[in-house]
This record gives sequence, C-alpha cells and structure tokens, in this order.
Amino acid sequence: MAVPQELMVANCPRCGKVFQRNLRNQCMDCSTSMNDQLKDCVDYLRRNYRSTNEHVCAVTGVSNIQLQVWMKEGKLHLADYPNLSYQCASCAEPIREHKLCVSCSTRITRDIRKLSESGSVQQQMKQPESKPRGYTGSFKISDRWNRV
Repeated sequence: MAVPQELMVANCPRCGKVFQRNLRNQCMDCSTSMNDQLKDCVDYLRRNYRSTNEHVCAVTGVSNIQLQVWMKEGKLHLADYPNLSYQCASCAEPIREHKLCVSCSTRITRDIRKLSESGSVQQQMKQPESKPRGYTGSFKISDRWNRV
C-alpha cells in the first residue's frame, strides 16, 4: 500500500497567499519582489556607496528593518559600505559587526564573571565539612569490639 504524499503548503507571511513550502518560506511573488528590492538596493549602493541606512531606505523604498536583515544575513557586505549599520541586540546602538556593541559585550561578560564567582562561593558554603584524613566512611568490626 502506498503512503499518501502530503502537500507541504502554508500561507505566505508577507501577503497571505497559499504556497508550497520552500526554503525562503515565501510565495514566489513575494520572493521575486524581495529579490528585486535587494537588487535595487545593491545597484543604488554601488553608485552611492557612502549612503546611510536612511538614504537607502528613502531612495529604494525598502524598510530599515529589511535592510538590517539583509546586512545580518550577509547579503549586503558592510565592508563595502562604510556608513551602513544595524542595531545592537541589547541596547539598539548602531554597530557594524557581531550582535552586541562593545559596551554591552563588556557588561555581560562582567556580569557573568560576577555570577560565576558568587556561584563558586555558594558551592563552597554548601559542601559538607571535610572528614579527618584516613576516614573512608566505614569501620572495622574489631574497632567496635574494642570499645565494648
């Protein structure tokens, strides 16, 4: 008996149309539209490589959020465009690499170090008192008889 093959369909998150699932998770119309917008941005940036996020968005009509997504995905290489940036994941300051700005990264590292130090102190406090040397937690029967 053959197993029925299910169609993997979903609604496009941008336009709501039903489409067959793909890697982009968009219908073909929206996918083509996104490709065209990216091409427009790249063409504009080739002619005006010193443009800022705001200029690119105003000229091409692409949202700032979409522009930042393309930067994070590596579709727009920031090394080629000195005035483009995206937001720090913690404080929303403009950055050009990684996910966090230097100050947030330093603060988080310092907080982790403090927590780990306080955690090691708490572990030391929870440990039972040490037993005398040679104590193994057992006894010999002859030791017990000698006490009687």
